[in-house]
Amino acid sequence: MRYQQLNHNWNADPNAPSPHLTVSGQIVQLEFYLNAFQFEQFQEGDKACLAFRNCHKYSFTSLNDEGYYNGQHRYKNHQLPWGYFYELLTDWEVDFPQGAFILERAAGSTQLHHFIFFLRDMTFECVAESWNIQCM
Repeated sequence: MRYQQLNHNWNADPNAPSPHLTVSGQIVQLEFYLNAFQFEQFQEGDKACLAFRNCHKYSFTSLNDEGYYNGQHRYKNHQLPWGYFYELLTDWEVDFPQGAFILERAAGSTQLHHFIFFLRDMTFECVAESWNIQCM
């Protein structure tokens, strides 16, 4: 399993991130509360928005940390540690959850990347061209 962790100086609130997903065309946005306990630059109540551009497909499930550690995910913790935001360096055409929402055909698929974000009570995955984060 190859991956790259993308959130080194931020993360979602570990207790109540309250994620909210919006989709507009091929832009998928995930809004959530930031972890002010671990990262001093944030105060309790600060939010962030992850935006994924040219999103091909996404999955937003209720898989939580308890389910993950009980083997209800296709990865195990020793393969991919729970609780972070990653780019997965896998073949996303094979390695993606069943029942995904497909937004657009995968034209130019060499430019698409597979992302996963483990939140306390949710797991978000998408295949998109790019991402950015904006603190609010």
